[in-house]
Amino acid sequence: MVPRTLGPGGRTLLSPGWRFAAGTIAALLGQQVLVALALKRRTERDGSRHRLTLVDGITLSRGATGALMIGLIASGVRHRRGLAGWLGWIALLYGAIVSDWLDGPIARRLGTSEAGAMFDIEADSWLTLCSSAAAVSWGRLPAYVVAPPVARYVRIAALRRWVTYRQLVSGDPLWTRHIGMAQMMLFIAALAPFRGRATDFLVKIGTPLVVAGQLFTLAVVSWRKMNAEIRRES
Repeated sequence: MVPRTLGPGGRTLLSPGWRFAAGTIAALLGQQVLVALALKRRTERDGSRHRLTLVDGITLSRGATGALMIGLIASGVRHRRGLAGWLGWIALLYGAIVSDWLDGPIARRLGTSEAGAMFDIEADSWLTLCSSAAAVSWGRLPAYVVAPPVARYVRIAALRRWVTYRQLVSGDPLWTRHIGMAQMMLFIAALAPFRGRATDFLVKIGTPLVVAGQLFTLAVVSWRKMNAEIRRES
């Protein structure tokens, strides 16, 4: 039954409900550990403490959306038109659209810190990675759509030796944001419970274009920032 896929109501620890709960909780715990480490590192570096604000709460809720995606993937449920599919899709709409729309105006009104800006960037990246995995899992997208979100983390790890984290995640041209929005719209369309033939066609032709665009963007931006750092040091 579909309701059993949404909670630990199964008879064994291997039931979809238990797998959903375990995957979600593990992802949430991992997120909280990373947030705590980021705040601790900032405190040790600057000597100032950052208290989580309303803006941070809205931002980090996108991480909770990603955790829910992980839970649904772990559950093994692949019925996009069922209750689990609707839950994942509505959560994605909240994380990708509602949350992102809310925290921007609030942050401009109340202000934000360096830690808050980092949370915003990393929450977006985490949600994108989880959404790409969900789009493969029950959205029937090819596995290569996960390549750009994974490449983003590989890029940061590889270039941190020469370029600072702040430089790597900020100052990108406006067109890179548009390509990122196209990527998220692809995932939203792929996971839509009411997806029909027209949407299938758009998803099919859009997938390779969006993936190629994202990989091209990462390559160009990385090359530009490496060149800028080389020129600065020379």
